[in-house]
Amino acid sequence: MRERWRSGLVFVISTLLFVGIVLFAPGSETSALRRLLGLGGDPLGAPADVPPGGVYAFLEHQPGDEDAPVAWDPCREIRYEINPDGAPDGAGETEAFVADAVAEVSAVTGLRFEYGGRTDRRPRWSGAFVPMGGREPVLISWATESEVDQLEGDVAGLGGSAARSGNDGRLRFVTGGVTLDIESFDDLEDERDGEDYQRAILLHELGHLVGLDHVDSPAELMFADNVGQLGFGRGDLNGLVELGKGTCA
Repeated sequence: MRERWRSGLVFVISTLLFVGIVLFAPGSETSALRRLLGLGGDPLGAPADVPPGGVYAFLEHQPGDEDAPVAWDPCREIRYEINPDGAPDGAGETEAFVADAVAEVSAVTGLRFEYGGRTDRRPRWSGAFVPMGGREPVLISWATESEVDQLEGDVAGLGGSAARSGNDGRLRFVTGGVTLDIESFDDLEDERDGEDYQRAILLHELGHLVGLDHVDSPAELMFADNVGQLGFGRGDLNGLVELGKGTCA
């Protein structure tokens, strides 16, 4: 009888430990399990503490609420893939270049990114991002204006995302892309501080990817033209922080 009671006690303790882990443990796996059990989810990270100031704008707002931006689900990783064709460096260096910029955006927003490897997918900006029936990984790639019309002229890159409405009626980004202009990146290879400007272009487009729009202040990296800004300005940082405060689906 004593052994039977001990086994039951072990079962109870194990059950309580499991419930405690599901309810309180951090991480994407337990967050996904909580969603599956209908217990909601927890953000995978927290936005950075940045000094106030500057100006920022959002690409999209929640229907009927101009104060609430459309953002990514902070309880899910943003999965991305890279097509390095046309990038100035080798594939390995390109992956490191992208990962460094993605890590900066992640650190500010608190959003978590997951690299899914290289792909042969090509950018498409004329049709819908979102395929029928699923979430497509973000594509980061290089192209020329002959392939992507939107790169004509002095456009050094494109960035953006597509949103879907959840069961709660809120819009959330579910996929997107960043396309960088091959000619612009090639021209910068021979310029002083060229790599810094390449990185600034990528950061700008990643800003669009997570939901930032252009602003009128040249002190911000999200100014439509690059006038020497090589990193996120104070307003950019505050906007990224707000985009990291989205709600979990």
